[in-house]
Amino acid sequence: MPEDVFKPLLMGYLDSELTELEILRVEEHLKECPDCAAELEGFRKLKEVTHNMRVLVPDEKYWEDYWSHIYNRLERRIGWILTSLGAILLTSYGLYALVEQLLLRKGIPLIVRIGVLALVVGFCTLLISVLRERIFLAKLDKYERIKR
Repeated sequence: MPEDVFKPLLMGYLDSELTELEILRVEEHLKECPDCAAELEGFRKLKEVTHNMRVLVPDEKYWEDYWSHIYNRLERRIGWILTSLGAILLTSYGLYALVEQLLLRKGIPLIVRIGVLALVVGFCTLLISVLRERIFLAKLDKYERIKR
């Protein structure tokens, strides 16, 4: 039989979950296939390591600290969000007013108007790109809660 048939049976063999006929077939295959035998040995070592692992349950002090500091963390996050939003709005309005003044004046050369417009559009594009990336990375950060 091909090796692909036996690979899914290795953990069942290790956990004694197979029928006697399946056990005999797997043992015969293991004698002939060093790859499956090595994989079974890897599973044995993995099972030995994971068998000794225990879930660490945080003590009461951890939960007291967590709940006592949660409001501070929420307040700070909201404060930073509002501060950032205000800075973005004021900067955007200032840039809008600058562009409006430069684009509406007739004495300013066309190349300067185009340059200022490109500068403002580029700045806004970069700002939005960086903010979008930071938001997505914050959601996907697997190691956010790990303390060093």
